[in-house]
Amino acid sequence: MAETQTLNWEQTLFQVILHAGNARSKAIESAELAQDGQFDQAEAAIAEADAEQAEAHKVQVRIIQMEAGGEQVPFSVLLIHSMDLLLLSWAEIDHTRQMLALCKRMSALEKEAKKWRK
Repeated sequence: MAETQTLNWEQTLFQVILHAGNARSKAIESAELAQDGQFDQAEAAIAEADAEQAEAHKVQVRIIQMEAGGEQVPFSVLLIHSMDLLLLSWAEIDHTRQMLALCKRMSALEKEAKKWRK
């Protein structure tokens, strides 16, 4: 592979890593905000995570289309890392959504319990 093609390929993989990493960070931020009862901010953070994940996924789709179109997709540790991080960020977002729902339920129950204590 020519040096320019190698650089472009690496830049493509780093786009996945960048966006998937940002998505994961925003999901973690959302979970932390939810634990603190800051649900509006948590929802905003998870929306940002979704947007970053969508950007990473667009790049992944381009990679899949390359191979489906007959182009040779260079196999490398960087490729594996980018795909691993993409899948990890999807899992983190899914987990955070579940946690956000549970934190909201717990908050509502705590408010209800306070009423009963009075």
